[in-house]
Amino acid sequence: MLKISTTPKSLTEAPKKYCRLVLTDKPTSVHRFVEAADGVTEYRMGAGKPTSMTVRTFRTLVRSFVQAAKSHQVEFLAIDIESVRFKTLESEGGAWLTSTLVENLLLADYEFTTYKTKKDKSNKLTEVLLCGKLSAEETTGLKRGLIVGEYTNKARDIANTPACDMTPTDLAEAAKSLAKGTKMTVTVLGEKELKKLKMGALLAVGQGTKSETKLIIAEYWGAGKPTAKSAKSLAPIVLVGKGITYDTGGLNVKPSGSMHDMHLDMSGGSSVLATIAAAAKMGLKKNIVALVPSAENAISAEAMRAGDIVTAMNGKTIEVLHTDAEGRMVLADALTYSERYSPRAIIDVATLTGAALAALGQQASAIMSKDDAMVATLQKLGEKSGDLVWPLPLWDEYKQYIKSSRADISNIATNFSRFGGTIEGGTFLSYFAPKNVPWTHIDIAPRMESISGDKLAKGSTGEPVRLLISYVEQA
Repeated sequence: MLKISTTPKSLTEAPKKYCRLVLTDKPTSVHRFVEAADGVTEYRMGAGKPTSMTVRTFRTLVRSFVQAAKSHQVEFLAIDIESVRFKTLESEGGAWLTSTLVENLLLADYEFTTYKTKKDKSNKLTEVLLCGKLSAEETTGLKRGLIVGEYTNKARDIANTPACDMTPTDLAEAAKSLAKGTKMTVTVLGEKELKKLKMGALLAVGQGTKSETKLIIAEYWGAGKPTAKSAKSLAPIVLVGKGITYDTGGLNVKPSGSMHDMHLDMSGGSSVLATIAAAAKMGLKKNIVALVPSAENAISAEAMRAGDIVTAMNGKTIEVLHTDAEGRMVLADALTYSERYSPRAIIDVATLTGAALAALGQQASAIMSKDDAMVATLQKLGEKSGDLVWPLPLWDEYKQYIKSSRADISNIATNFSRFGGTIEGGTFLSYFAPKNVPWTHIDIAPRMESISGDKLAKGSTGEPVRLLISYVEQA
């Protein structure tokens, strides 16, 4: 992991081995690498007019620092903390500034090279030195950002791992690994336990593979376990993440161009596990539970068929009209399971629908909820954290389209409509979310993989770990 150090000394006092980053008010396209006679190097980077800096452009600028350093084979980089204290960002606070700075340094430096037989060390950035005195608030933000950046990258590691090495059993082991050194605990339920719980929807999705289906349960009681007297005040926030370790589409098989990256279908699961682990590492005085229903949606003689009818944990019957609408089925049973925690709020996270990309492109995740306050909070925190979200409706009028003639509901629209697929997924889940509990569904399919404007390595983005941590902190 990239080392980030601090010194109260000024940038001009940084040792010669550090290339000094100097920001100018020239356009962001103007860069110059300068080497003085005494061997001191500077990288002069245009940051645009300081009065034009926003929370969004700041994140992109910070990631550009890493890209520039790597492109010039700079191993040690020094940054003047004063140079990034833009006046337009003062209202965000010092903690936000330094947390955002180090988060994005770590995110931009990340590369998934586990399976590379030859490591390219020529463009490796080893250390970033932050020069100048930090306020107490900025120091707090720095510590936070180091943890948030580290665990977001851990989520990316899990999601980027190919399905041959990340089965549901492996995902459970990854969860246990995340828990090491923290007060987070992990329990794993196998198929025997799932059958006793009557989790028919989750089991149906995984019945076509040799990899055992699991329900991964991570708990962190940072505020203390609820008792009969404190049940309401200490009720946990429950995070539910889709953990499909590989999605062929089932018997409704995906086209080849849409299947090779389907190990990333566990991104929701990896993000909620990384979130609760980060919260535990930070020692937050919060109660959090993460549930990850994990299965492989495979093709075999035993795989669920289009036309099958299964019974979910809450007793509702589901007609399977499309085997590639499996994510909502595993989430359904996990949402029902969440009831036993009497949660104060529930957020589920899933790479659920390609339709979300059609609706929003690849800039933001879709959110659906009947709790307007929760939606507003998540949107605001999305802007501050960088994990952008945008709402779609979750009206009861949409329920008519998934009413089945043979079962209670179907897992897609009964007329096979191509319209409103993302809303359709959220509507399906609404039948399983506990009543009278604020609940939001986040479809992260648009943010499953990085795009060029992100200035991130190809593969998982780790979203929405930063958003979820921000939500837990303020809840």
